[in-house]
Amino acid sequence: SMLRIQMAAGGGVSTFSSVRLRRFADRSNTSRRCLLCCVHIFALVLVRPVAGHECDRARSRVARKILDSELYTKVEENGYQLPRVCPFAKEVDMYLDNEQHKKEARFGNWRCLYCNKVFKTEAFLERHVESRHPATIKSDGVCLADYCDVLECDMHHTLFEPGRTGEFVHCNPSIMQRRRHRCHMVLDSCFPPHGSKTANQLHHEFEHLYCDHLTCDAAADGSMRARQPSAAMVEAASARAEASGNNTKTSGWRKLLIVFGVLFGLMLFIFYLGVCLYKKDMTFVSDLRKLSAGRRRKRMELLKSKQF
Repeated sequence: SMLRIQMAAGGGVSTFSSVRLRRFADRSNTSRRCLLCCVHIFALVLVRPVAGHECDRARSRVARKILDSELYTKVEENGYQLPRVCPFAKEVDMYLDNEQHKKEARFGNWRCLYCNKVFKTEAFLERHVESRHPATIKSDGVCLADYCDVLECDMHHTLFEPGRTGEFVHCNPSIMQRRRHRCHMVLDSCFPPHGSKTANQLHHEFEHLYCDHLTCDAAADGSMRARQPSAAMVEAASARAEASGNNTKTSGWRKLLIVFGVLFGLMLFIFYLGVCLYKKDMTFVSDLRKLSAGRRRKRMELLKSKQF
C-alpha cells in the first residue's frame, strides 16, 4: 500500500511539472509572437514612404521631364515594355497621376482637374492635392527624385549656365563609383541584359548615356575636372533648354499683352468718365439758362401788370 501511495505521488508530481512546462512554453510563444508583431509594425513604419513628405515634387518633375525626352520616347519607338520592377516604369511613379490632373490656366494660375478649383501657384495646387486628394498619391510608388544622381537632374538646370560646364571641381572617386554601380543596377532592372535583343540594345544605349561618364578624370594640374556629358545628353539638354526658352518668351509676351490690355482699359474708362461728366455739366448749364429765362419772363409780366 505504501508503494502504491509513493507511485501515485510520483505520477502527480510528474503531471504537475508537465503542466507547468506547457504553460511556460505557451507564455514564451505568446511573448515571441508579440515581439515579432512589434518588429513588423516598426519596420513598416520606417520603410513605407509617407506621401507628399519624403519625396521632392520639384526634382521628381525634373526627372520625369528627362525621362520623357530621353527614355520613354526611345522605349516606345522600339516597342519595349518596361517591367514593373524598373523604377522608371510609369506604373510605379508616385506623382504621375497628380501631374496628369493639373493644368496651367490663364494669368499663371493652376487648375486642379480632380475638382476644377483654381490656385495662384503650382505649389498651392500641390498642397491642395496632398490635403484633399491623398488617395491619388501612390504611397508605395517610386520617388523619381531619388534617382536624380543617375538622371543628372542638376545638369538639367546648370548645363547651359556660363561657367558651370567644364569647370574644375573636386571629384570623389568612391562616390562616382557608387553612382556608376547604382546606374548599372537600375538599368539591369529596366533592361535585363539577357532578356531579349531589344532589351540588350536599349541597355547598351542607356548605359552609354547615363553610366559611362560617371568617372573622375585627373587633369594636368592635378585638380579633378568635372565630368563632361555625352553628346546625346548635351543634345537632349539643348532641346529642353530651347523649349523652356520658347515657353519663357511666350509667357513674357503674354504678360506684356496683359499689361497693355489693363492700361488700355483704364484709358477707356477715364475717357468715358470724362465724356459723362462733360455731358452732365452741359445739362446743368442748360438748366440754369432755362431757369434764368423763366425768371426774366416773370419780371416782365410783373412790370406790364404794374403799368396798366
